[in-house]
Amino acid sequence: MSLLQAFIPSWSGPPDPDALPLNRAKGGDHNAFDTLRRTHEKQLRGFVIRRGSAENADDLLQDIWLACWQALPKYSGKARFKTWLYGIAAHKCTDYLRVKIQSDRRSTEQECEEPIQPDQYAAIELKQAVREALAQVPDVQREVLELYYYAELTLAEIAQALDRNLNTVKYQFYRAHDQVALQLKTGDSEIL
Repeated sequence: MSLLQAFIPSWSGPPDPDALPLNRAKGGDHNAFDTLRRTHEKQLRGFVIRRGSAENADDLLQDIWLACWQALPKYSGKARFKTWLYGIAAHKCTDYLRVKIQSDRRSTEQECEEPIQPDQYAAIELKQAVREALAQVPDVQREVLELYYYAELTLAEIAQALDRNLNTVKYQFYRAHDQVALQLKTGDSEIL
């Protein structure tokens, strides 16, 4: 180990379960990268669908994995691979939403929805109430909640992925919880 490497911080938590395929993938091994992709695909897809859209999830995932592959040689090991990957995903989803909002402003067409079955109403109403409550939360706080609950990252990992101070992430997390709870209570007393 060189003197410089001794002073560069690295992931100091439990061993990264992705370490072996990650090291091989960094060396250009496509099969090892496919192993990483298969390991994280399902959970990452759920995160992307919640942050982006179900219709464009495949395109977003392709962009995320391509960006990951291209940036892999620069991966420094300061965070777990999963944390680093979700940082890429969060940024790609934000970029997608920015473009989508601009496109939606220009478009005046309304899409028709499929008819809803009566037994699905309760679940749909709850999901809609949560979506509406989350929509009232500032983007930086909503992003923290989504990474915590949907990507199952710790607050420390979220801070690393978003390049924010841990105390800031904690504040955003708890503040967002309070705001969502308040929105759900005031929006419909039967929800909580």
